[in-house]
Amino acid sequence: MAGTYQVYVSFSGEAGSKIDNVGALAEDGTYLGLVLTGGSYRELRGLALDARGRLYVANAYKKGSSVEAFSATIGSDGFSREHLATLITPQTSKAMLHPYGLAFDGDNLFVSSQDTNVVSGYEISGKKTPAAENLPVAPYLRKLHPKGDYYAATFVASSQPVPIGKKTPPAVDWKDGGLSLSGFDPATAATDDKPPEAPDEAQPAQKQARHSVRGVAVAGKRLYVADQAADRVGIYGHRNGTFHGWIGEGVLSAPVGLAVSPSNGRVYIGSPKNESIYAYDPSTAALDLVVSNASAKHGGALKDLSGLAFAPDGKLLFGSRSNQQIYALNVSDGTIAEFGAKLDDAPECLLVVHM
Repeated sequence: MAGTYQVYVSFSGEAGSKIDNVGALAEDGTYLGLVLTGGSYRELRGLALDARGRLYVANAYKKGSSVEAFSATIGSDGFSREHLATLITPQTSKAMLHPYGLAFDGDNLFVSSQDTNVVSGYEISGKKTPAAENLPVAPYLRKLHPKGDYYAATFVASSQPVPIGKKTPPAVDWKDGGLSLSGFDPATAATDDKPPEAPDEAQPAQKQARHSVRGVAVAGKRLYVADQAADRVGIYGHRNGTFHGWIGEGVLSAPVGLAVSPSNGRVYIGSPKNESIYAYDPSTAALDLVVSNASAKHGGALKDLSGLAFAPDGKLLFGSRSNQQIYALNVSDGTIAEFGAKLDDAPECLLVVHM
């Protein structure tokens, strides 16, 4: 279907039709079909485009974690893309395991990983077929712990590091920007994999990783990271990883999705546990409530909030895992409307692609 943009949605792979692919919707919400061709994937999450228009997808399955790259060229059907490369795996980067969020800053790709509880960074190169090279550990982290044995490519570290094999990275205090694990129960969290993932039978319960870090976004010279377990979003310098403070402590509740307004640079934050969306203004450091089920009736649209993305008309698109539905929010007046029909699986992350 012709149009100025399409909306890509990754699915949980665990509800309804259990779709292990990315769906494409036209700008009027019409469902077009599945985007990814070639390869086999499971539990897809974050979506991002590089400067050449190539698509990157987080394949979150814990026994097959990877970041996959797909063509900038669209198929004759008007929405599909060919597989180009498997870029990052736990074998190439131990920092990357059970990835969730993807965000580009120029040629640098940031990846959040639930099972290592860090954000890692990679330089993407290649004109035809992309390649990924680990970025150095963030200079800020090297200054904090000069002799620390971080996972290679770590950009944002954990305050409660998860060991991989015999390696345990240094703990970065939350006051210095370390991401949190405590207080988060994946069995009851509304925005964790639904239904909750089966326990890792290979690990004793006390050693199983708890999930924390979720969405990531770049706005200006800052990287924003959703620290779900501690109900806040961290701010970091996009080059050195310098910690610049927390957003939303005492206000946000289990934040997951992040989106940057192209019109004013405000960072929009989905807060699923209190069914709300907030906006952070980097110029004033103000955090404002945009819409909430507690203050307005929206038919449960904000329940189990997942991915956020801005459409060219300024509407903020977001997904509801519980409703298996995408919605469009008018950020000026708080009105919400369904975007397309009910989906066949629970939406995870959204990406608006200009055609």
